[in-house]
Amino acid sequence: MLLRHFGKSCDIINKGTIKCTLKISTKLREAFIEFDKDKDGFITCKDLGNLMRTMGYMPTEMELIELSQNINMNLGGRVDFEDFVELMTPKLLAETAGMIGLKELKDAFREFDLDGDGAITTEELRLAMTKLLGEQTSKNEINAVVREADKNGDGTVDFEEFVKMMSQK
Repeated sequence: MLLRHFGKSCDIINKGTIKCTLKISTKLREAFIEFDKDKDGFITCKDLGNLMRTMGYMPTEMELIELSQNINMNLGGRVDFEDFVELMTPKLLAETAGMIGLKELKDAFREFDLDGDGAITTEELRLAMTKLLGEQTSKNEINAVVREADKNGDGTVDFEEFVKMMSQK
């Protein structure tokens, strides 16, 4: 579906957020511009459904009705590029989450498990977040992520806990 259109170019981040790479952002923008017929930076609800279909996502009539209601209430019946990306993000996440294989999960785990001991500590997570995402994350945020993922209560995230955390929606 969408993944076929864009390739495996997404980094999945905790809390259901997806950080799209420049490649995806460029593809989304190209698709959006194609449907922005009057070049005012907005597309209509009807165009949104057609755009989603051209990208390989086949929304049901119910999904389109729900999107339309949200757009009509919140966005004045039209969607700008930022809102379009916000609407498409959960769909990209849902499609890519099930496609991550064991190898990719192991590779991702190794990026966080800096000392290779099979467990991600809060300090390793903080360093990895800075290295991989270029983001400084507060100790409280890091502790909350580890606490949420740490099902056995040892204060770290092992591979099994990591897999469960990454597959939550």
